[in-house]
Amino acid sequence: MIGNRNAAAWKLACDLFERGVPVIESALSESERDALALLVELKAVKPKAIDARYLLCPYCQLHRGLVVQVRAGLECHCPDCGPVSIDKPDTRAWMFDTDWLIRKLRGALDIPAQQATVSLTSDIWRIGNHQRHPVILGKHPDHILLHPGLQSRVSARSTNPAWLITPKPLKDVFDDPGGVAWLPLEERFNLHGGNLHFIEPGETFLSNDDSPTAVNGPFSADFHTVHVDGWPHGSISLSEAQAAVFKALWHFKGIPQLAEPIMNKAGLESAKPIDVFKVKSQNKGDPKYEGPLHAYKTLVETDRRSGSYAMHCAR
Repeated sequence: MIGNRNAAAWKLACDLFERGVPVIESALSESERDALALLVELKAVKPKAIDARYLLCPYCQLHRGLVVQVRAGLECHCPDCGPVSIDKPDTRAWMFDTDWLIRKLRGALDIPAQQATVSLTSDIWRIGNHQRHPVILGKHPDHILLHPGLQSRVSARSTNPAWLITPKPLKDVFDDPGGVAWLPLEERFNLHGGNLHFIEPGETFLSNDDSPTAVNGPFSADFHTVHVDGWPHGSISLSEAQAAVFKALWHFKGIPQLAEPIMNKAGLESAKPIDVFKVKSQNKGDPKYEGPLHAYKTLVETDRRSGSYAMHCAR
């Protein structure tokens, strides 16, 4: 699905922007490589030269080994794995193009060309004004706290609070980063048609067919709609409780959690996540009720031995 591919590419773009370092193509999952191909097509990433004499082991991805030419091709001599054959993805690295992101964000916010982008620090930029709000782009939300003078500098000529756009942190450390209005990059923008689209707080970006578009992985911005491959009835609508469970699992970034913290985060009294997806006997076979259960079984991995739950698409 095109919507899912755009969402996956946007998620990877935000991740690469936050990392700020080159990524070896072979270190990505198969789905991430497909997302990378779209980013390459959009020129959001650039090839990065690497030292081909020593490469990360393609098998364990833990150690760098000497690259040796043999009759069959190239081998990486890993200290743990021994000789491992090298494929082309093992020799390719990509670097996210921050200038591309700034251009796309300025376009999404209709920032006039005469408003210049100003680098405030090595990883914080003022990209212009939107609705009289100074707009700041940063790689980490907590960096604004490390530079207490930035807010006063940025807002010196404006009576409106600055908008801080950054990728989401691994955990919710604070709700108000330094007194500015925080806009999580993954949630407030959507990749569609090669451009970014701004999603006003409280609004959902809609695609051309008027169905909620995947913004957070396969989920819509409000988590009330999910797109799952293999489901023949199109997008799946979720109840408030079901959306809350998926949103809670998304919060934990694919890290396995016990049922209690998940349900507490969702604000529900049920004992387990599956409880809100169970289909009553009178609703068996009805796509309206079977769809959410199908999405849960497809997206959520349960470890019965440890009693933990994880949603790997949130990584």
